[in-house]
Amino acid sequence: MAGRTSIIIQGTAWGVQETKNGKRFLRVSVSPGYRDRNGNWVSQPEQNYSVWPAGYANLNPVFDQIAQLRRNQDTYVDVTIVGEVNGFHGYQTKQGESAASCNVNASAVAITNVRQKNGGQQGYGTQAGYTQQPQGQAQPPASDPWSSDPSF
Repeated sequence: MAGRTSIIIQGTAWGVQETKNGKRFLRVSVSPGYRDRNGNWVSQPEQNYSVWPAGYANLNPVFDQIAQLRRNQDTYVDVTIVGEVNGFHGYQTKQGESAASCNVNASAVAITNVRQKNGGQQGYGTQAGYTQQPQGQAQPPASDPWSSDPSF
C-alpha cells in the first residue's frame, strides 16, 4: 500500500450523519492519554474522525446499529475501525484547545462495547471479525466534539 496511510481507531461513536446527497458517515472521537508514574491520567488533545465507507465496503448494517444505540444520548458506543486516512486538519475548539479532525475511508467498523453515561456497561457481541475488547483507560469526551468543529 505505498502512498497510503492505514489506521486502526478505537474510539467513541457519536452518531451517523448523512450528507445532502445521501452519503452516510460515522462521527468518532478518541481522547488519547496515558497514566503517569503516579497513576494520574494525563490527557492529550482530542482527535475527531469522520468515517466514510470505503468504495467496496457495505457498512450500512453497523451504521444502523450505532444510530439505533445512540438514540439514547446517555449511551456511549465504543467502536474499532480499520481504514485509510483520507484527509487531516487541526483546529482550535471554542474553548481554545487544540484538536484534530481526520477523514477515514473504512473497510471495517465493529462495535466493541456499549456503556451508559453513569458508568454501567453492557457487553456487545462479535461483529465484522472483531471480538469485544475492554477499553481500559479510555476517557469519554465531555460532550459531542462536532459541536465545535467548524467543518460541519
